[in-house]
Amino acid sequence: MTTTIILVRHGETQWNREGRYQGKLDIPLNDNGREQARRLALGLAAVGLDAAYASHLARAQETARMVCDGRKLEVTALPGLAEINHGDWEGKLASEVEQNWPNEFDAWKHWPHTVQMPGGERLSEVQARAVAALTAIAEKHAGQTVLVAAHDATNKTLLCWASEAPLSSFWRFKQDPTAVNCLEVSRVRDLWVPRIVLMNSVQHTGALISGIVHKAL
Repeated sequence: MTTTIILVRHGETQWNREGRYQGKLDIPLNDNGREQARRLALGLAAVGLDAAYASHLARAQETARMVCDGRKLEVTALPGLAEINHGDWEGKLASEVEQNWPNEFDAWKHWPHTVQMPGGERLSEVQARAVAALTAIAEKHAGQTVLVAAHDATNKTLLCWASEAPLSSFWRFKQDPTAVNCLEVSRVRDLWVPRIVLMNSVQHTGALISGIVHKAL
């Protein structure tokens, strides 16, 4: 049976706006992020949801809870959906990272699959835990529709997996705040077969294409 995954990114935080690396640090939504999440909830109002999951981080939890408000659905926290651990870069502006880790920063922007974040994770590690979390959800909720709220890098690694794209293609995908993706995930014998139905939709914000410039990832 097929599980429909409504995969969303959390709304904006102040650190998103400032261009600071967040990673595993627990930064809440700002007022604009809450408004984005409110519009996301309206945009998904007609979608029947059977369950909801989110990263354990507050920005993803709050986004998911706003979508589930009034639906009598509890949001289950899954650490496997958390953002990439940026290690020593966390809390720093992109400009500071570029100045203090010029070689690693350049590699991250051009060959992201090769980079071990100083004191943090590799993209392959993020993808392994995120795919494990998503397929566990799909197995538990076969035939159902499930909300999954996660993060920019996490979602991009899942989209690489779903499209069979290598992690070197990481930057070819975009995830705007409260972006909506839809994956249909089926199990064929021992293999999970995902299909991308929708990617990076922000129509609930009133725009077909977001003009947001991403400052730190």
